[in-house]
Amino acid sequence: MNKGQPIGIVAGDSRPDTFVFSVNPSYIPPLYDYVYVELEEVPPGEAEPRKVKVIAQIRSIRRVGIGLSPEHPWPVLKNLSMPHGNDTIVAVAKVLGYKWKERIYYPRRAPPVGSWVYLADDRLLEDFYSVEEERRLWIGYLVSRPTVKAYLDVEGLKRHMAIIAATGAGKTWTSIVLIEELLKKGATVLVLDPHGEYVAIKKSVARLGSEYVNRVIVLKGRKDQEGDILYRVSVVDLSEDELATIAGVPSRATRIRAVIGGAKKVATQLAKLLGKPALAGLKGIRNVIGCAIDAVEIAKSQSRKLEDYTVQFLRQLGLMLGLGDKSEELKMVAADEVFQRGVRRLWLALRKDTEPGYDAIRYIEELRKIGVYGVKQIRVEEFLRPGTVTIFNLAGLRAEVQDHLVYNILTRVFMARVRYIRGLKGETYPYPVIIVMEEAHRFIPPKTVKQTRTREIATVIASEGRKFGVHLIAITQRPSRVDQDVLSQLQSQIVLRIVNPRDQDAVRDAGEQLSQDLLENLPGLNTGEAVVVGPVVPAPIMVRVRDRVLDYSGTDLVLVKEWMQSFEAEKLAKEYAIEAALKLSRILGGTFDTNNLDEALTKLIGKRVKMPTIHEALLILAREHVWASYDELNGVVTGEAGTVEVKVVLQDGLIQCSTCGQKVCAHAVAVVLRAVLDDLLSTPRTEGLWEWWYNDTTRNIED
Repeated sequence: MNKGQPIGIVAGDSRPDTFVFSVNPSYIPPLYDYVYVELEEVPPGEAEPRKVKVIAQIRSIRRVGIGLSPEHPWPVLKNLSMPHGNDTIVAVAKVLGYKWKERIYYPRRAPPVGSWVYLADDRLLEDFYSVEEERRLWIGYLVSRPTVKAYLDVEGLKRHMAIIAATGAGKTWTSIVLIEELLKKGATVLVLDPHGEYVAIKKSVARLGSEYVNRVIVLKGRKDQEGDILYRVSVVDLSEDELATIAGVPSRATRIRAVIGGAKKVATQLAKLLGKPALAGLKGIRNVIGCAIDAVEIAKSQSRKLEDYTVQFLRQLGLMLGLGDKSEELKMVAADEVFQRGVRRLWLALRKDTEPGYDAIRYIEELRKIGVYGVKQIRVEEFLRPGTVTIFNLAGLRAEVQDHLVYNILTRVFMARVRYIRGLKGETYPYPVIIVMEEAHRFIPPKTVKQTRTREIATVIASEGRKFGVHLIAITQRPSRVDQDVLSQLQSQIVLRIVNPRDQDAVRDAGEQLSQDLLENLPGLNTGEAVVVGPVVPAPIMVRVRDRVLDYSGTDLVLVKEWMQSFEAEKLAKEYAIEAALKLSRILGGTFDTNNLDEALTKLIGKRVKMPTIHEALLILAREHVWASYDELNGVVTGEAGTVEVKVVLQDGLIQCSTCGQKVCAHAVAVVLRAVLDDLLSTPRTEGLWEWWYNDTTRNIED
């Protein structure tokens, strides 16, 4: 079609925001393509009307038969001789506005019926959607014009944004593209990553250029993760109820909560009065509970009075701290009113039964394994840096811990910015921060669905963050499960394919920028196609998100490939079992095969090893990187199974696993098997050298 020739004429209904036009059959534009009509308008600041080009997007297109209708019976229709193309093509266009002096305005007049409709060329669209170069974030291309780049305005992020899509529609892909662009702009970005999907950015960031290699920080949410820095929270700053909740104690377990609360109060006062901050940590709290249990047991054998219990409790504390029964330090501690309240609370919780005390220790120990909760908290400048993306890896943590860590880090970042802007004393951060929150429905659900701590600070950031330079990008596949007070304040939206009607309603209710016709078209979007509305774009725009450069680990699995890998892993595990049995036979001087491999490993380790554990260990060997080293002098095997650190003292059966503790676990067995397979445990040269490994008559194997 010749450039500048009309492709249709306004016919039928015409309004300032939409018009219907009859399409020239020689050129039928595709759905979502752009057209324009020329209109007389009085732009702001002008006294006389000006001819402007009003841009519109085709939102629906249909063919209408002439002389035919669905009511005609088939016998009549099949005998009709109708020429091909004997129909009328009707399109409905949504008015986007006209550009005047670098701003977009909506017309006040409807296009006159009979006006020519023209196809908008690429240059006109590039000018209409243009964003200043220093502010633009390249997100992709116009859906109907793959030659026209689409940009977001970084300044629009000041009023927050939501990325919404059904699972698999491309929301994480879109966020990765945004992160790439923000990195190029020198932004400080904090990614809250509940599944560890964004950690792969670290290994692929060099693709953006060598200058970006050191501009990604992986902040570990637990000590056994791979990463750069371990996040740390001060237990001292937690309330007693907060600590019990994070530890996973049910709200109805009031006695266990009382034990933890009383022990925390005692431990905090001990640290304060004795000048030993470490006593206020989780280890100190656990030790206080242990002293309380011992004191109750002793007091029960003498009397059931609080006074006798207090004496015994102080004595146990003295032994724990290396202080004498009558030391001045203990006397000072015993006279403290807060300390006395903590002691009384422990007594009331344990006097009838010490079982809540043992349960409390188990909860505290599980929390200790995470490694995040200690005495000192991490400084903001350790994990936030200008021009850097910080990925907070929350994978493998319970929901309560994830919620608390997100609440904690958001509160600290927000308050650091508040102090900087207002010139207040305390911890500050001098640069605006973009927060990318994955799985937002997990952290900020409606109050009626679930109570979370994160919702409190997220609400504050959504309403007040703009003033202090803290800007939120919330990502979710279930907008109907995100608190509407928060969602409604995310003024920009990137909406990919959505199928669920409730989620469509939630998107519509959150703001008025997404028109009904766009909502109706959301289920029909292809993967990677999105509607973008709000301050981040000059006008609503439909884009195809560009290819990403950085990696992430949340892509869909290839099922056949995964199933084949499982067969390969099982096959390799069997081969490892056969080889290990042969080598253990030489090492131990017996005869072992895959059926009694548990007996061989039990004799080797010195602690009962069960066949299911061995099978799991063999699969770890087949699927993950496992290495081992052997200290022959002390009989100690050390190594790693994946990211899990292991130490095994063979003769004594002592095991230390960074994830599983002291039990015989698959990680420990995998490391020992690696040592066997790598011939680190050599065949004995003299009789009796390995006797302690296989002489059942001289030692008792511990179950």
